[in-house]
Amino acid sequence: MALSSHWSLRVASFISVVVIASSLVIDAASPADAVRITAVANVTLRATPSPTAPAIAQIPLGTEVRDSGPAGLDKTWVLVRLGDTREGWVQARLTKPLDPVWRWPVFDAIVAERLERRGDGFPAGVELVAFIERVAPEYTDKDGRARIELARLRALSRAAAAIPFNGSRREPYASWLSTRSADVVYDEPGGHWMVRDAAIWASHARHAATPVADDIAWFAVTAGLPGECEGSVSCYFSAMNRLHGEYLRAHPAGRHAAEAVAAVNTLVTSVAPAGSVSR
Repeated sequence: MALSSHWSLRVASFISVVVIASSLVIDAASPADAVRITAVANVTLRATPSPTAPAIAQIPLGTEVRDSGPAGLDKTWVLVRLGDTREGWVQARLTKPLDPVWRWPVFDAIVAERLERRGDGFPAGVELVAFIERVAPEYTDKDGRARIELARLRALSRAAAAIPFNGSRREPYASWLSTRSADVVYDEPGGHWMVRDAAIWASHARHAATPVADDIAWFAVTAGLPGECEGSVSCYFSAMNRLHGEYLRAHPAGRHAAEAVAAVNTLVTSVAPAGSVSR
C-alpha cells in the first residue's frame, strides 16, 4: 500500500512538470505583449507572407503593432495585429521590436536611419515629421528633448525641400504648408521651401543649456536664409551676422567656431580693398 502511494505521488509530480512545461512552451509561442513598430514609411500588410499576396492595409511609419506569431524565431515575415484587430503579414526587416520600457533607443534608431536616407519624397518626409512630433513627449530628459528637436528640424527641412516648384498651390502640399507657416518659408530666388531661421533659433533658445544646442545653432547656419543679396555688400554682412555671427555669439568655443570664423574672414577679405585688411 505504501509502495502504491509512493508511485502515485511520483506520477502526479511528473504530470505536473509536463503541464507546467507545456504551458511555458505555449506562452513562449504566443507573445501576447510583444510589440513591433514600423521603421519605414508605407509598410504593406499582406494576407499571406508573400510579396505578391493581396494587400490588406498600408501602415505608416512609427505604427505600433502586436506580434501575433511564434516568438524566438529568425523570421523573414511576421504575423502582426493592428489596433483595429486586423491581422496580416509584414516583412520583418521593415519593423523593429519595441521594448515597453526603453522605447526611445528604438525611436532614435528609426529617426537616424530615415534622416540618413537620400531621395525620399514629400510623403515620406511628412511621415517622419509626424512620427517625431508624436514620440517627442516621451523624451523626458533635457538632452533627449534637444536631440529629438534637432531631428525634427532636419526632418522639416527634408519635407519642405521635397515640395516641387509651384507645388504649394496644389495638394497634398498646400494643406501641409497651411499648418506650417511658423516653421517654413519660401525662398523665392532659390525656388524652394526651407525652415525659418527664427524657428531654428527659437528651438536653440529652448535647449541652450544642452550640448545639442551647438548642433542646433550650426543647423541654422547651414540652413541659410531666404532671399538674395544681389551684390549688396551690406546685405552679405547682415546675413553673415544673422548666421555665423549669431553662432559665434552663442558658442564662441563651439565645435564649428573655427569654420564660422573662417567664413567671416573669407567674406571680409573678398569685399575689402586690397591691402586694407590688417592681419
